[in-house]
Parts: sequence; structure tokens; C-alpha cells
Amino acid sequence: MEITSTIQNIIAMVLSVVVLVVFLVLLPTIISSVVTAQGSVGIDAGTSALIGQIPLVATVGGIAIAGGIAFVAGKNLTGR
Repeated sequence: MEITSTIQNIIAMVLSVVVLVVFLVLLPTIISSVVTAQGSVGIDAGTSALIGQIPLVATVGGIAIAGGIAFVAGKNLTGR
């Protein structure tokens, strides 16, 4: 059973890398959508500044999800 658990943890580590790569592939689409939204007519400066924070929040979220998966897998892999 130990080998199966180790394989599952290695797969989880690979999954965390896949999640990070998928996020990085989607990031240019997020940024271009934000630029388009900021260029809309009738948006004041405050709303534009708030919309400008979306890539930052998306980046933190993507890295946190991938990091969380890697942390749990690494913790299980070392047995601590």
C-alpha cells in the first residue's frame, strides 16, 4: 500500500505543476479582457482601478491553488 500512496502523492505534485501551467496559459486572456473592460466608455477612474486589480487577484489565486496542492502532496510524501 505504501507504493500506491507514494504514486498518488507524485501524481498530486505533477497535478500542481499542470494547474500552474494552465493558469499561466490563461493569464494573457485575463489581462486582455481587463484591458478591454478598462477601455469601456462610461467607466470612472475608481472602477477602472478596481478592474485593474483582477489580474493580481487571479495570479494570487492560481499560485495559491497550485501551491496548496503541492504542499499537501509534499507533506504526505514525506510522511510528516
